[in-house]
Amino acid sequence: MKKTQLALLTGVLSACFFASSAYAATTTYTTDADFALGTLNSVNFDAPNSDQLQLNTVGDTFPVLWVANAGEDTISRVNTDGDGGNGCEEARYLTAFGDPTALANHGAFSGPAPSRSAVDSEGNLYVANRNFSGGRPPELLKIAVEGGVDRNGNGVIDTSTDLNGDCAITPDEMLPVIDDNADGIIQVSEYRDERVIWVTTFGDPSDLGRSLCLDTDGNLWAGTYSGREYWKFDLNGSPLAGPILTNTTNYGCAVDASGRLWGASLGSTLVEVDTNTDTWTTNRTIQSNYGIAVGNDRVYLGNTLHAFDPATGTTQTSIAFGGTGVQVDGFGNVWFGTPTLRKFSVNPATGDLNTTPDCSVGTLGGRGPIVGKGNNIWTINTGSNSVSQYDNDCNFISTVPVGRAPYTYSDATGFGARTQTDPSGIWTIITDGGAAGTEWDSVSWNGEPQGNVPAGASIEVEARVADSEAGLGLVAYAPVGNGAPGLALVGQFIQVRAVLRPNAAGDSPILSDLSVATQDDLMCDANADGQVDVFDVRLISGSRNTPVPPGDPLLDVNGDGVINVLDARRCAVLCTNPRCAP
Repeated sequence: MKKTQLALLTGVLSACFFASSAYAATTTYTTDADFALGTLNSVNFDAPNSDQLQLNTVGDTFPVLWVANAGEDTISRVNTDGDGGNGCEEARYLTAFGDPTALANHGAFSGPAPSRSAVDSEGNLYVANRNFSGGRPPELLKIAVEGGVDRNGNGVIDTSTDLNGDCAITPDEMLPVIDDNADGIIQVSEYRDERVIWVTTFGDPSDLGRSLCLDTDGNLWAGTYSGREYWKFDLNGSPLAGPILTNTTNYGCAVDASGRLWGASLGSTLVEVDTNTDTWTTNRTIQSNYGIAVGNDRVYLGNTLHAFDPATGTTQTSIAFGGTGVQVDGFGNVWFGTPTLRKFSVNPATGDLNTTPDCSVGTLGGRGPIVGKGNNIWTINTGSNSVSQYDNDCNFISTVPVGRAPYTYSDATGFGARTQTDPSGIWTIITDGGAAGTEWDSVSWNGEPQGNVPAGASIEVEARVADSEAGLGLVAYAPVGNGAPGLALVGQFIQVRAVLRPNAAGDSPILSDLSVATQDDLMCDANADGQVDVFDVRLISGSRNTPVPPGDPLLDVNGDGVINVLDARRCAVLCTNPRCAP
């Protein structure tokens, strides 16, 4: 039988004995209602598999679309859930020197001109300035989805936001990038928006940064067009490998689940790089390409839509013509466009794409498509400075204004990374300890028999704490061991994130239950089995009226120098399960 949540009201009972432990509790999440208190992303507790979390059959991603506005050197952040699901621009960030009141207007192929992007497992954006200026190498930036770095020390994160709630960002709602050193070299300290975390360069001047993707270990791969090389970075912007010469122009990339990087070239060359060994493998000459995506054990390329099968070395050619980008949705459909947006399904008998579109629609788009949350499709309308949203049957939903000359067709929502490169689902929960300075000591999960992690699958749990919910976003998550005591995390609120990953066969792990415990709860776990129950109370009671020393100080829960009935009572109201059941 599933446990019920032991909520913080246990603190009310314990207050009858010791005010200092008024908020001490073990909080367990295990029922549908418990899991619904958190945020579910690509996980569910759907019947018949209720009261537990498992991966969605159809993959999904975050409700954020990052749009690179190449004509003004900015990034628009679109909340795809905003305005009742129509989408809403909620922030805009400069990627190069500039004043929001006098934004650049140079078109998509001059100046810094950001374009290619990648989104990590937390929703953070990585974007490359292509840099058509000729005198500067490409730049790579990280923009945080939450929190940031308080560079000016004023105690808050200064960042762009939609102050008047009209779903459109104006100059007064942005922050500048100022060349403090007057040296023409961008440094992160010169960004006044504190959600810009770091900036680095790769390649040489005039190399053109035109390729960006994440590998299976979460590292970034940035490629140059004229330089014909790739560089590997960790998510802190530190270089790990490179230059890796590919002997061809690099125009976009995607990494499959085995760690193979596949690269478009704006020619007829398909690039293959092994991200596990950081080596170029080979180039293949097939058909003209532009966008690139992986899925269905294939590599899909446009502008002549074709599909390469790595297992057989064969290619399905000339599926469709006249598009730029290509993406694979959570159902395995392939989207090709634009300006005409077309959806192609897979023939289950052959694995090839059916050559007749399931649906198609004329759009304003010049780039894209991008698969967003809910498997809706977004087009990037370069000519009209906007993005448009369609449902999975090609029905128009909305158009959202963004910056000048938007030019994105790589993974701008994390959908490709979350469903193909590193399939994953995420559940997060915030627990209130009730008082500032709460000492959190353990996180445990899958204590019930329903919990299951098939071979090759995984559940990774991380936690962070702060004395305010808003402060959580300023703190990095840290991995925690299952039931391991001594987290040494202090703060009123603890946010726990569980990341579920399937095995190669697609089998999902099951998260049956998750508990967070404070320091006082750990002290009551006298037999160190990861929970407080009747056996712990009996151990304490069995040593009652024993001074410390010689008595075990761990049994002196209230620290008054003697093990007695008060210690037993204190722990009796902090049991993990109802009625102190083991």
